[in-house]
Amino acid sequence: MSLETLRRKLLADPKVKAHYDEMKPEFNIAKELILLRKRLGFTQRELAEKAGIKQPQLARIESGKQLPRLDTLISIAASVGFSVEVRIVPNTEDES
Repeated sequence: MSLETLRRKLLADPKVKAHYDEMKPEFNIAKELILLRKRLGFTQRELAEKAGIKQPQLARIESGKQLPRLDTLISIAASVGFSVEVRIVPNTEDES
């Protein structure tokens, strides 16, 4: 079974979908950090050192186990020449 097939099967359950939707902002933060780090060619350890945090903390953020504080996100972004933008957007019917 492919990962996408499994995801669709799990999200067919209304309780799972509701919990997934609640956590979507956290997943998006993790996804953005992973994409930035990979685009820059850094390991977790390298990015964490640049940002002044420990690698296990970055790993927890990237795995979605820890929601970072806004100042932590700003520090990570600034350490590699980026900034953080927060936007409030309308919900759409099918964001999954």
